[in-house]
Amino acid sequence: MTDAVARMTEEVTLDLKRITAKVAARHGMLVRPDDPAMLLVTMNEVVLEQVVENIEGRVEQIVAGIEVGFHSAQHEALGSVEKAARKAGMAVREEIQKDVEAGRLHARELIVELNSAYSRSAVRLWVAVGMVVAGGLLLLGLGLGVVLARVWK
Repeated sequence: MTDAVARMTEEVTLDLKRITAKVAARHGMLVRPDDPAMLLVTMNEVVLEQVVENIEGRVEQIVAGIEVGFHSAQHEALGSVEKAARKAGMAVREEIQKDVEAGRLHARELIVELNSAYSRSAVRLWVAVGMVVAGGLLLLGLGLGVVLARVWK
């Protein structure tokens, strides 16, 4: 900011020769550097420099206030984003947990159904094996009875 004021002060620095030339051209009067009117020009220059310095001070204060406000707003925004991200993360975690629990429940149901189906087929298998064995024993008993009946006759 000081560089800007230095540049402004350089721009504000008066060229007395140019001023006297313009006054002469416009008003037809020759004003010399030692003329009392130049005293007023110099006084105006000093006043202008003070005004520029005051403006610089105010601008620096305003810029500092804006920077503080910006940093504060940035900090608040980051806090809000962090809270929102945490909230979203927790919601995602809850949904995943619900999906995992639903998957476990479904897997248990499938296992129970599979176990039930397997036990039904196992019972059917053993009933069939028992029937075959019983039929075989019955035929064996009948065959043995026929053979013994022929032998004792």
